[in-house]
Amino acid sequence: MGSIDKFLGPGLSYGNNHDQQLPSEADDIGLQNPAHSLNLLHQEILSEGDVTRDFDQNFEPFRLAFSHGPFLWPRSLCGPTGPTNTSVTVDYQLTWPGLNPLLERAAMIGEHKQPYVIIPSEWAPMDNPGDMTKRLQREMRGRYAHRYKCPQVFVFDSFHLVILQFRAASKDQIQDENCHVDICIIPRGQLSQEQCTIQYALYRLAWRGWMRLSAMLATQQGSKRKTVTVAVDGIPRTYEWWSGKPLWEVAPGRYQYGHPNGWKRQFFRLGTGGYWIWADDNGNYPDGGLVYDTGNCLQ
Repeated sequence: MGSIDKFLGPGLSYGNNHDQQLPSEADDIGLQNPAHSLNLLHQEILSEGDVTRDFDQNFEPFRLAFSHGPFLWPRSLCGPTGPTNTSVTVDYQLTWPGLNPLLERAAMIGEHKQPYVIIPSEWAPMDNPGDMTKRLQREMRGRYAHRYKCPQVFVFDSFHLVILQFRAASKDQIQDENCHVDICIIPRGQLSQEQCTIQYALYRLAWRGWMRLSAMLATQQGSKRKTVTVAVDGIPRTYEWWSGKPLWEVAPGRYQYGHPNGWKRQFFRLGTGGYWIWADDNGNYPDGGLVYDTGNCLQ
């Protein structure tokens, strides 16, 4: 579980000079929802259709974590939400509508593939992938992640789950072969201290996509998207596109993680809503009042 949390959890690892987000109520709000074990049935996994059935029965219930806010909706075999000029359909996506369903966008997308299509050794950074793996990698990058404007992606073949996260500064940068990609491969049923369940990995991938969308899109007006404009101590805040992590423009054109004066982003519950705000470790607020970093993220 520690490995998946390193790049999908609340404390994104950026090195010693970058701000570390501590766990907050937003990190486990969905994990508080009760779940019950499914009846275990023997299944023959011989086709892509079998893989889809297996996923829906045994792994899609991770979505319980997003059934009471934040609300993420599953879609199967459909194209990108919102305006699009592509007819490409992805097998599975979780979308977040926010205040306006017309602005619904994908928090994560995934493809179901024939059994044993995923060859773990060919996804390792130092190994040379074969032709089939290369085609699959290109497909996930250009055909899906880029067209769906979604850097959080997975591939599932019933025996392995591959998590991909493109650290892109924009949608178009996803297509750049030099764009860094986080990769995590999880075999089914082989748990160890450093390996989480497939369900938890899917939860974390969707959670990171929700964080990205809530940062960028939590304030929505009419048919347009608008991010919350924030400046703390005169320093403007922007966002990292692929993760939704705050960046501070400490000088013209120069950005850094972490506010120079130590303000930290915390999750604030107000009624049924949830907002990211800025405060310090002692509960003080900039200028003595609440400074909202986002709109309501629990739509």
